[in-house]
Amino acid sequence: MEADQNHSIIGDRALSSGDEDRLGFREVAKRLAISLVDHASEDGLVIGIEGAWGSGKSSLLFLIEDEFRKLPEDRQPTVINFRPWLIGNRDALITSLFGELANKLDQVALSAGDVQPISVTKAKKAAEALRSFVGVLSKAGAAIEVAGNALGLASVELAGKGVKAAGELASGKQAPPPLSDLKDKLGKSLRELGQRFIITIDDVDRLEPAEVIEILRLVRSVIDLPNIIYLLCYDGEILAHSIEKAVGVKNGQSYLQKIVQLTAMVPKPEQLQLRQWFSDELHLIVSASDEDELSRLKTVIDYEGGRQLQTPRSVVRTLDSIRFFWPALREVKADLADFVWLQFIKDGNPNLYRWIEDYCSTAAVLSLGIARVEEAEKKQKLEALHNMVPPGHFDDLIYRHNFAEALPGVEADYSDDGNSFKIFQKISTRERDDNIQKRRLASPDHYKLYFALIGPSHALALDDVTSMWSAAEHSAEKAGDELLRLHNKHAAGSLTKADLLLDRISGSAYKILSSQQCENMLIALSQIMDTMYRSNPFDLFWVGSIWDRAQQPIPFLLLRLEPDHRGTVIEAMFREGLAIGWLTSLLRRETFSQGRIDERQRRPDGEWLFTNEELDLITKIMLNRYRMMSILDVFASPHPISLLFAWRQGGDEIGPRRLLESNIISDEGFIETLEHMMTIIDSSDLGRFKVLKKGNISPFMDFDTAKRRLFALEQQNGLGERAKLLAAALDDGDNY
Repeated sequence: MEADQNHSIIGDRALSSGDEDRLGFREVAKRLAISLVDHASEDGLVIGIEGAWGSGKSSLLFLIEDEFRKLPEDRQPTVINFRPWLIGNRDALITSLFGELANKLDQVALSAGDVQPISVTKAKKAAEALRSFVGVLSKAGAAIEVAGNALGLASVELAGKGVKAAGELASGKQAPPPLSDLKDKLGKSLRELGQRFIITIDDVDRLEPAEVIEILRLVRSVIDLPNIIYLLCYDGEILAHSIEKAVGVKNGQSYLQKIVQLTAMVPKPEQLQLRQWFSDELHLIVSASDEDELSRLKTVIDYEGGRQLQTPRSVVRTLDSIRFFWPALREVKADLADFVWLQFIKDGNPNLYRWIEDYCSTAAVLSLGIARVEEAEKKQKLEALHNMVPPGHFDDLIYRHNFAEALPGVEADYSDDGNSFKIFQKISTRERDDNIQKRRLASPDHYKLYFALIGPSHALALDDVTSMWSAAEHSAEKAGDELLRLHNKHAAGSLTKADLLLDRISGSAYKILSSQQCENMLIALSQIMDTMYRSNPFDLFWVGSIWDRAQQPIPFLLLRLEPDHRGTVIEAMFREGLAIGWLTSLLRRETFSQGRIDERQRRPDGEWLFTNEELDLITKIMLNRYRMMSILDVFASPHPISLLFAWRQGGDEIGPRRLLESNIISDEGFIETLEHMMTIIDSSDLGRFKVLKKGNISPFMDFDTAKRRLFALEQQNGLGERAKLLAAALDDGDNY
């Protein structure tokens, strides 16, 4: 049961019975309670309990009432908790307040037989006098409004005359006694009764300006009665502003001072008290996953908590946010320190919270490599950040460092003329992958969890990753199916979820994979990559395609294999893999990387996917596979011209020429062959179009003969239109 209470939402409520007084208000309440009982004014008294919103005014009020209950019965005042925001117009306010007072007088009369020196007669007399007064007062709304216009200080006698005049105008009815006479009679009865009444009116500053004035007029002009004390709770600045707006005076504080005789200020808690209260309660709700998270959590509470925890309400609201949102985030193993940091900011500075949300969203898109932020936009974003916080907010260097540490690509600027931060800075792959692995706020895959309890639409969901690793553990076939499923899930721009997964493997995710998972992933790539292209086509002729991205994790996956099993896996990939187009792209990449075509294009050994000996084996296997292919098999591959070049560059120049010669005997075969030799060009002014280059034709057939034959076919029926398109593409090929 106690655990359930620790996770229950507290809400914006005052202390109640059984709650702990964490800020030491009890002693203050005790002194105020004694003063209220011992120093009641003969003419009544209005006391203001003043403090900022959330400072604990209502809690202090509860503690004062609790102290009243500890007094001997003959000294206990009668407390009336009047809540005007639940009532409508002015007349209803009057009726409600006096109705509650009359009920209390009835209760005093019922208990008077056992309490001295109060007598039943005195209590009943006071109750009757009150009801007579209210009976006339409730009909005097207009007159009371006149009586209150002079800063709320006009005499009750004015109201009495107004009521009398109104009565005289009533046809054939005797006018009631003047209101002033009834008030005097009520005052005398209350004085003789000798019972103290304390009327509390909380949250006066939350009323509309017009309602504020009605309450103040009611308190000061109509019922300044003996042995009645009003306790008004409010934020002085806010209430003064409401007065200025409603009455049109220049100084609302001066107006208020004419009504409130004494002011008790709510004690301002020490920062350490608030932070310790927060820490104690947080410890009952959550627990850190490791020492690093715990250390960062302590720093967050000290520095961000020190900035944002300004009132008891701020402590309660932040704890309630954690109680409400953390269970869902705990399930996905979000970072506790980052979460608490963000809750502090959300409740203390909502505008800054929105800035952080927008920044993280942009940073996540940047991490995909599909967007960029110009310097002017960075400057504008940084200026917006400084506008969200008070001047000097980031002056403390340690605080500045901690703020930057929580966000991706943010660096603290410690130079004398710096702007406090550099934003949207480049993030290393290691740092990014570390944030992803720990599910930090700075993770492009997980940042949205902290704002919406869900991952960003472009990010890999935890279920996607878990499902992928489970499939890879089962078999290569299952892994291939899962990769294909992810490839059909859009992420952002031209990227799919499969792109993101392969990129993560190249970063650091491969470290958590077993040897069996890595083997199955490699085999799956060799089987599925061509199918990926056909199911969701992408641009093979541009950098950043999934074919390129699928090459990157190969050395990392091979690294995790058992050394004596590496060669077996590589041979299986290239001998049995159905993705002949993608495997061809690997062969061509390595052929160039190892300088076998042009020594000038040789890359450092560390950038090779395979060793020299492994490339020899791969080349031999692929040449045998090419020789077994029909012309239809070649044309069915995703990139036929690339396959033909790989065949030739592997050391067999005759094989591809012979295969094409057998197909170009017929005019139909000739046109079909040239169509598969075209290359796609992307132009900034012309868009995307195909060209036919001499360099794609001459290695496989005599170029001049092919050109003359093509131009001759332009005049023939049937193939003429296709020939004209190819001839135009050949002309364009000279320019690109």
